[in-house]
Amino acid sequence: MENRVLILGDEFLGEQGEAANRCAEILLCREANRPIQFSINAPAPQSMSQLFARASSDIIGKKAGRIIIGLGLRELRRGGVDYNGVFERYSALADELLSKTLSPLHFLTIPEDMFPQEPSQLKALNERIFELAQRNEKRVFVEDFAAYVAVYKEKQLERGKFGRSLYTEEGKPTSLCNMLLGLFMYDFIIREIK
Repeated sequence: MENRVLILGDEFLGEQGEAANRCAEILLCREANRPIQFSINAPAPQSMSQLFARASSDIIGKKAGRIIIGLGLRELRRGGVDYNGVFERYSALADELLSKTLSPLHFLTIPEDMFPQEPSQLKALNERIFELAQRNEKRVFVEDFAAYVAVYKEKQLERGKFGRSLYTEEGKPTSLCNMLLGLFMYDFIIREIK
């Protein structure tokens, strides 16, 4: 169903999926007469491997017209896997969803500041995520939130100081970051469905 949006993510979308919920609320407030439904699985309690194993019920069974995916941060933070390992899981999930749904897939890039211990891991993962879109340009889209945040931070610097931080020292998103991501998702959802 074209009017059904599934948002799937880990702590990148907030400790309780705040960014996904804000996106849904903004869309429902600004587009009150638009028939749209949200299914939010953020933060997904499962690892990416478990999500892949449960994809038929937790993702494909939702019959979403559009799937937004923001995963990988949890796996990197837990360790034991680097950006290549996370990308392999991403790639397998993308292939499964492309073969068993007709839904467009929107993959979100993650700002490097969200993994302050090893920002290079997120930078490399984001670069690899763009490879997914190259494989299927008609149904796979990369929504570059990391670049959007970089522009936002430049604008903040023009003011001469940071009004409020986007992240905690551990890299967790603040309420400002959740709102910024919610608005970012709202903008591309509206662009795609109009």
